[in-house]
Amino acid sequence: MEQENVVDVIVVGGGAAGLFYAAALGRTVNGVLLEKTKSVGKKLLMSGAGQCNLTHGGSIKEFLGHYGDKGKQLRTALYKYNNHSVMNFFESNGVPLFEREDGKIFPRSLDAREVLDTLVRCGERNGFKIDYHCNVERIEYDGQVYTLFCGSNGTDKGKSNTYRSKKIVIATGGCSYPTTGSDGRMFDVLKKMRLDIVSPKPALVPVSVQNYPYMELSGISFPEVKVTVYEASGKDLGVSNTPKKLLEYVDDLLLTHTNFSGPAILNISRAISTGNSLSVNYLPEKRPEELLAEMKKAVSGNSKQVGTFLAEYVNAIDPKRQLPKRFIELLCQRAGIEPTQKASSLTGDQMKKIASLLTNDRFSVSGTGGFQVAMTTAGGVSLEEVDLKTMACKKYPGLYIIGEALDVDGDTGGYNLQWAFSSAYVAGMGVE
Repeated sequence: MEQENVVDVIVVGGGAAGLFYAAALGRTVNGVLLEKTKSVGKKLLMSGAGQCNLTHGGSIKEFLGHYGDKGKQLRTALYKYNNHSVMNFFESNGVPLFEREDGKIFPRSLDAREVLDTLVRCGERNGFKIDYHCNVERIEYDGQVYTLFCGSNGTDKGKSNTYRSKKIVIATGGCSYPTTGSDGRMFDVLKKMRLDIVSPKPALVPVSVQNYPYMELSGISFPEVKVTVYEASGKDLGVSNTPKKLLEYVDDLLLTHTNFSGPAILNISRAISTGNSLSVNYLPEKRPEELLAEMKKAVSGNSKQVGTFLAEYVNAIDPKRQLPKRFIELLCQRAGIEPTQKASSLTGDQMKKIASLLTNDRFSVSGTGGFQVAMTTAGGVSLEEVDLKTMACKKYPGLYIIGEALDVDGDTGGYNLQWAFSSAYVAGMGVE
């Protein structure tokens, strides 16, 4: 069974970027959105733990620093359709929003399904139908018209559709969460079209370290810690004991059963490789030597137990940094200290160990999470292949590439969805 479809616009990929392209086009076309699985928006439904963190508040100028070293290249697209434009789109289409204290923008319902349903409805209003189980296996271009050859990705194994159009939009995402359909296979199709693909790698992933000590503290989080990545651990540096600093980030940290996670870790994971050194400062206001000097004064004549003393001391530095009792006890254990001993009995070496663990908890990186747990993908179609003012492919007229299919990965907090929306809108401006 074979069917040929001739349409005005073909969108390949039913994720956030593809759906938003269809929804925000602003005119009616004879369009089709090709989705390789049985439903659209799977990753969108997962975003923000199902609550859908659409974008971030504040000035769009502040966004540029949240895309690694590519922020300046993305400036035009982000400015053309900024975070306030995104908010206006959803609110004008019946999705009330609110901004959390941390600046993240969510639908008031805290339900990603409302966002997805709105995008599908708006896309249908603009003339787009969705064809499911369409796996694009090959794209041919004769100088005027694109022909997309699709095999079935569902139960109808005999189905083989051909789609033709002068305009196609690639919105197939990267390789993260491959079970949702975002498995990177489109990159092979684009390679055959002689497009340069930056090798994909997982981004926004947890980080594993050697001798991870916090297995029993899974679920404990710390606000605003400072995480620093160094080129190598000290023992790998030979005569030098000063490793090169690669990146530093301040944000929330989460302890899991097997590794470090939370925004502070996820946002620097793009710069981390096995063998790097990772330093965690749970009290970023303090340097090790400063904390040690203060502790020496504070323990003099202090008859409280070490665990109680440390909890009160850290709380006095910043009330929001209340260290959990289990964490303090484990910290004491790592420093060779009995939590019930008197603070005044602490030796200089013991205080030095505690100060070091609190401000420079050092680990050697053993690896990062794979695509199965990656929130996004680093790598994809090289930015050199597209005009970032229009998202048009330089080698192929009428071909547009948007969203995570490009070599763009942002921080957590709504920045990746903002890029999906901005790039989709800008691409739609060029399609008549």
